[in-house]
Amino acid sequence: MTVDKSFFVKSIQRKKEMIVAYCGYTNMPFVQCDPESYNDQVWIFDTEELLQEFARPFTEKKILLRGVKYLNKDFLGFFSLLHAIGVNELVFVSQTGRQFLDLDDLVKKPDYSKLPPEKQPIFNPQLQLTGLYFMQEMSRPVPLEEKSGLQEMEEELAANLVKSRYILPVELLPGPESDAEKFKNRKYRIPILKNKDGNVLQPLFTDMAELAKFNKGNQFKALVVPFGQLIRLLVKDSRGFVLNPAGFHIAMPKELLEGLQKRFRPEAAQQPQNTAETENKEES
Repeated sequence: MTVDKSFFVKSIQRKKEMIVAYCGYTNMPFVQCDPESYNDQVWIFDTEELLQEFARPFTEKKILLRGVKYLNKDFLGFFSLLHAIGVNELVFVSQTGRQFLDLDDLVKKPDYSKLPPEKQPIFNPQLQLTGLYFMQEMSRPVPLEEKSGLQEMEEELAANLVKSRYILPVELLPGPESDAEKFKNRKYRIPILKNKDGNVLQPLFTDMAELAKFNKGNQFKALVVPFGQLIRLLVKDSRGFVLNPAGFHIAMPKELLEGLQKRFRPEAAQQPQNTAETENKEES
């Protein structure tokens, strides 16, 4: 029997604010796989007290959760974001109990299939989702043997890393040429980051929303790169990449790239759009 959820959807749309459970290790919404339905869930609360009650057993397991408040004007952007990270179910918690809602019942997933491949936006929902699950568990400050299902998560993450296309930020150099000509003629710089040990890493992103967190001044353009071409874009002294540095921040050192390439033996990757070798530009 089909359940009419329109009244519940309208009640959500009328809310003044909501509190979303975020994971302190990923700086992203906390995701949980329902053990019965296997739905990938995000949890949303009416009050901070309800969130704290939900977080208590996770805190005991060393999983740090915090609440992020969203105002009504930001609801649509947030719910749309969840499609990009592979979530398919929302759990709303109020004083009267829990209510479950398919994400598609609230915000339809955008369909870009009719656009030419070169104009379709880059999304990696399976990579985002497996990365979130992996880092939520991997980051727990407990002995390795106490980390549940880590090997299976790592296997799934590795497979998704190889299958994905990425966004590499570049800064075009000044000059009269068009953007396309600058890409073609390798007239751009690649930003770098330095970790607390002084190692050079390059920021890399799963989608435009993650790039936007880094690209505050809109100074960088997006270079789309398949996994097989990443090594070619390592700059001098770079140890590798850090994927979504403002999100789950997964390290992708050169050794990992080489190991995954050899292990999975992907077919020859297509050349990245506007590939170029570049000068460095350090970003703090």
